[in-house]
Amino acid sequence: MRKFVLLALFVGVLVLGWAVVELNTIFGPGDLAYYIERNQQFYEKYGVRVNITVVPYGRDQNAKLIASMLAGGSQYDIFIIDCVEVPKYVEAGWVLPIDEWLTEDLKNDAVPFALDGMAYKGKWYGLPWISEWKSFVYNKEMIKKVGYNEFPRTWEEVVELAQKLQEAGIVRYASAWSWAQKESLICDFVAILASFGGKFFDENLNPVFNDEKGVQALQFMVDMIYKYKIVNPASLGWTETEVDKAMFNKDIAFGMRWGLPLVDLDNPELSRGVGEWEIALMPSVDGEHPYTVSGPMGWAISYGTKHPKEAFEYIKFLAGPEGALDAALKAGIVPGWKSVWENPEFLKTVRGLDKMYEQAMYVVHRPRVPWYLEFSSALQEELHKALTRQKTPKEALDAAAEAAIKIREEFERSK
Repeated sequence: MRKFVLLALFVGVLVLGWAVVELNTIFGPGDLAYYIERNQQFYEKYGVRVNITVVPYGRDQNAKLIASMLAGGSQYDIFIIDCVEVPKYVEAGWVLPIDEWLTEDLKNDAVPFALDGMAYKGKWYGLPWISEWKSFVYNKEMIKKVGYNEFPRTWEEVVELAQKLQEAGIVRYASAWSWAQKESLICDFVAILASFGGKFFDENLNPVFNDEKGVQALQFMVDMIYKYKIVNPASLGWTETEVDKAMFNKDIAFGMRWGLPLVDLDNPELSRGVGEWEIALMPSVDGEHPYTVSGPMGWAISYGTKHPKEAFEYIKFLAGPEGALDAALKAGIVPGWKSVWENPEFLKTVRGLDKMYEQAMYVVHRPRVPWYLEFSSALQEELHKALTRQKTPKEALDAAAEAAIKIREEFERSK
């Protein structure tokens, strides 16, 4: 059958003069074999070829994509976009809205935060893909040794548990965080700020993260290192990579992980604590705000594409509910659709998915502003000054708020 389809397409091109539509995309080397297989399936179903430009992760990919946009946006028809990039790309006019193709069924099926990550100013600009958030994980065997069968819901109780673990000699430091002066620090602050009931900006994009709740959140981060002494001070130079290693080695009893966290923690080639780790809701100051930080990406369409309908068919094929189920089962890609999270076949693949899905209803984004990258850099610097006690939390957040206002005003003047 497959050979017949390919032959028919070939004959159509020769005899009828059909022009085979080609779409071009760009991304890193991860899961390349999976994408090649899916692109072939898409070609067989729709007769549209998708070509991949593979580049290293990071700056090379972004540089090529932005160069394409500045040159008219026709070099790459579809691309993966991070949720924090959506406002920038929309304001620059680099990405097409997909509202005309986004049905009510798709909207209703989407996990709210995953689709919202692709939205800006009332329009949608992509379908969810790699719809991650940071999960809070803990070692159940460790906490049992000090009389806990479940992980606490409030930060006050977490501190009490952590001190008991350390006093019993089970771990030297109960936890570790990714608090190097990098984006990982922003992600952790976003989660902790939300767990204190705080937010970043008001409806007019005026900073409010330096209010009482913001100061309390940052003070708690400082106190975990210096007052309660329950966080490894090395966290000030760590990203998620080092935190993951601490979990694998059972050097800590709880922390946060991206993606499907129990997959690697249950891998005996990586982890010394197979079967010991569980997922809990993020603790909060009152036990009622178990929010964590999002990191969803999405498939978007370039403003310069000559084939917008075919481009949407592709991102729907790959990243819509059916495609996301396939990607979850075959490539371990975190889905952004309720129907996938409720699918019995998917639920059997990994431990802890039920608790992850519960957490998915309490997820917040990093600030959705087109000048996010500049703001993130300024905030990283000020947060780190507070964590290293060069400034008080209030001084650091006030300075970051002043920087945010200047960055916002410069962006507005440049439009």
